[in-house]
Amino acid sequence: MMNPKVRTVMLCKLKYIFLILLFFPITLVLGESQDRIQKVEELLKSTEGGEKIALLKELSSLYIDIDPDKSIDYAKEVVILNSTDPAEKSASLYNLGNLYRRVNNFRLALDSHKQALEIRKTINDLKGTASSLNNIGEIYKILNKYDEALIHLNRSLEIREKNGTQKEVAYTLNNIGSVFWLKKDYASSLEFYLKSLEIRSDLGDKSDISSSLNNLGNVYKNLNKPNKALDYYTKALEIREEIGDKTLIAFSLNDIGGIYWRLNNFNESLAYYNRSLEIRKEIGNKIFIAATLKNIGTVYKDLNELDFSLKNYNEALKIYDEINDQKEQANVFSLIGNLYESYNNFDKSLEYHKISLSLHRRIGNNKGIAYSSNSIGEILMKYYQSEEAKDYLLSAFDHANLCKDRSLQKIASENLFEYFSNQGDYKKALEYFREYSSTQYDSIIDQIDKDKISEFEANYQISKNKDEIKSLKAYNRQQTIVIYLFVALIILAGIIGYVANRNIKIRKEATQALTDKNDELEEMNSRLKETEVTLKDLNLTKDKIFNIISNDLRTPFIDMKLMSSKLLDSFNQAKIEEQKHLSKNIRDLSFQTYDLVENILLWSASQSGKTKFSPRLFNVKELLDYSLTKLSEQLIEKNVKVIFNLDSTSKAYADTAAICEVFKNLLSNAIKFSYREGKITVSAREKKYWVELDISDEGVGMSKTNLHKIFRLDNNYLALGTAQEKGAGIGLLLCKEYVEKNGGKIWADSEEGKGSSFYITIPKSDKLMGSVPKKEDQ
Repeated sequence: MMNPKVRTVMLCKLKYIFLILLFFPITLVLGESQDRIQKVEELLKSTEGGEKIALLKELSSLYIDIDPDKSIDYAKEVVILNSTDPAEKSASLYNLGNLYRRVNNFRLALDSHKQALEIRKTINDLKGTASSLNNIGEIYKILNKYDEALIHLNRSLEIREKNGTQKEVAYTLNNIGSVFWLKKDYASSLEFYLKSLEIRSDLGDKSDISSSLNNLGNVYKNLNKPNKALDYYTKALEIREEIGDKTLIAFSLNDIGGIYWRLNNFNESLAYYNRSLEIRKEIGNKIFIAATLKNIGTVYKDLNELDFSLKNYNEALKIYDEINDQKEQANVFSLIGNLYESYNNFDKSLEYHKISLSLHRRIGNNKGIAYSSNSIGEILMKYYQSEEAKDYLLSAFDHANLCKDRSLQKIASENLFEYFSNQGDYKKALEYFREYSSTQYDSIIDQIDKDKISEFEANYQISKNKDEIKSLKAYNRQQTIVIYLFVALIILAGIIGYVANRNIKIRKEATQALTDKNDELEEMNSRLKETEVTLKDLNLTKDKIFNIISNDLRTPFIDMKLMSSKLLDSFNQAKIEEQKHLSKNIRDLSFQTYDLVENILLWSASQSGKTKFSPRLFNVKELLDYSLTKLSEQLIEKNVKVIFNLDSTSKAYADTAAICEVFKNLLSNAIKFSYREGKITVSAREKKYWVELDISDEGVGMSKTNLHKIFRLDNNYLALGTAQEKGAGIGLLLCKEYVEKNGGKIWADSEEGKGSSFYITIPKSDKLMGSVPKKEDQ
C-alpha cells in the first residue's frame, strides 16, 4: 500500500503537470479590480461597525499596487476604528507600518510598528511581539542602524524559538545573517545563513531554500569568490525555475549577471541582465526594472559604449523620478558622473556628481554624501589642482565616519593624505596616513573571517550529508514513479502533437515560398537603403569639396593677386616697409593655401579609398615634437607656449603619417584660436587599451551649438582665428577620418571665451586595429 504522504506529493505533481499540458490560465484583469473598487466604495457609504472595517481593509488591499497613498489612507481609517480593541488596533498598526515601508517612508513605518509592539507587549501577544520586533529590526537594517537592528532581531528570535514556528525562526535567522552581511562580518553572516538553510531544508520549502542559497552567494560575492558565488546563485535559479516564481527568477538572473560582470564576461552579463529585465517588465515592478536598467548601463560603460550606457541610466532615472526614489536617483547621477569621468569629460562628471550630492544631502544619506563628496574632491584634486577639493574631501571623511563604512573611510583618508602631501602640509598628511593605515586592519580581520568560514562550511557539510543520504533514498523512489507517469503523459502529448503537427506542416510549406520571397525583398530593400546613405555621403563630400574650391580656395588667390600687384607698384615708390608687409602676407597666404590644398587632397584620397595605412608602434611624444616643427612659424608669430603633460615613453599603434597630420591640424587649430602669448597644453593618459590625448588651448572657444557642427560633413561653420586667420573646416574632417580609420575616437569640448579641448584615442596594439595590416617598429 502506498504511503499517504508520497501519494499526496505525487498527486500534487501530477496536477501541476496536467495544468502545464492543458495551459489553464488564471488571470486577473485590471478592469475587474476597478469594478470591485467602485462597488466596495459604494457599499462603504452605507455600512458601519465591523462590516465597514472589513470593507476598508479590502479597499486598502485593492489600492496597494494602483494607488499606494489611497491604500495608506484606508489603512489609517482602520486603525482609528479599531482604537478600542487592543489586539485589532495593534494588527492595524502593524499593517500600516508595512504599507509605509512599501513606499519607503521608514520614519512612519518605524513609528507604526513601535506603537503596535507596545500594545502587543501589554496584552502579552508573544507571536505578534516577535513579528513587530522582527519588522522593526528590518527597518533599522534598511536605515543602516545595524546595532539597533540586531537588538530587535535577537529579541524576536528568542521569542520565536520558544513560541514560534520553525519557518519563523528560519526567517529571523536569515534576517540576522543579512545584518551581519551588511556589516561585512561575513563569518557571522554565514553562520546565521547556514542555520536558516538547515531549518528550511528540513521543512522542504523550496522558495525559502532558494533564498538562503542566494544569500550564501551574496556572502561569497563580497568575499571576492565569484565562482563560488556563481555556483550558489545557479542552484538558487534552478529551484526558482522549477517552482516558476518569476519574481525570484528575475532576482537570480540579475545576481548571476552581476557575477559575470565581475568576471569581465560582459556578453554573458548582458544576456542575464536582459533576461531579468524582460521578466521584470512583464511583472511590472518599477523599482526592480530600474535596478536592472542601472546594471545594464554599467556593463555598457565598461564596454565603452557611451550612448547605450547613458540610455539605460536615463531610463532608470525616469522610473526613479516617477516613484520619487531620491536615493536611487542620486546613485544613478553618481554613475553618470563616473561615466563622463572615464571619457575625461571632467566638467560633465562634476556636474552630475554635484547633483547626486545635493540629493543625498536632501534626504540625509551619509553614505551617499561621503561617496559623492569623495568623487568631486578627487576630480578637483587630480585634474583641476583646486583648493576647493579639500572641503569636499574633508566632508567625505566626516560622513564616512558617520556611516562607519570602512571602504569609504579608507578611500577618504587616502585622498586626504595625497591632498595634504601635495600641499606640503606633512603634519596633516601624516595624520590621515595613520587613519588610512588603520583601515588596513580589515585585511587581517578578513583572513580570520575566511578561516572561520572554512570551519563553518566543513561542519555544515558533514551534518548536511548525513541527512541528505536518508532523504535522497525516499525522494528517489517517489521521483521514479513520477517520472514513469510523466513519460506516459509525454507519449500521449507526442501523439496529439504529431497529428497537430501534420496540419501545421502543410500550412508551413504553403507559406515558406512566400516568406522566402519576402525575405529576399527585405534584403534588397536594405541594400538599397545602404546605397542611398552611401550616395548621400558621397554627394555631401562632393558638395563640400566644390564649396571649398569655389570659395575658400579662390579667395586666397584673389588676395595674392591684389597683393602682388601692390608689391610691384611699391618698387616704383621705394616703400621698403610696405614691401616687407606685402611679402609677408603673400608668404602667409601661400602657406595657408598650401595647407588647405594638401588637406583637400589627403581627405579626397581617403574618401575615395586610395589612402593606404601602414600602422606601427611609435613614440607619441616624438611624433608630437615632429609635428610641432612644421608649425614653428605660427608659434613664433603668436609667441604661443606649448606645455607637455605626458610620459615621454608612451607608445601607440597607428599609421604615423596619418596621426602626424592629425597632430599637425589639431595643434595648428589650437595656435590659430589662441591669443598672443597664450598657452597650449598637450596631455596624455594611459588606459588599458588606449592612449588618450588632450590638446587644449585658452583661446576664443566656441558655443555648444557650433561645437556640434565641427565634425559634420553637412555644415558650413567657419571661424576666424585671433589674428584673422582663415580656414575651410576641412582639417577637422580629415582628423576624424584618420583617427577612426586607425581604430580610435575623436571628440571635443569647448566654452566661449575659455578655450577648447580636442580629445583623441589611439590604440596601444594591433588588437583593436581590425584588418589594418601590421608593420614592425622602425
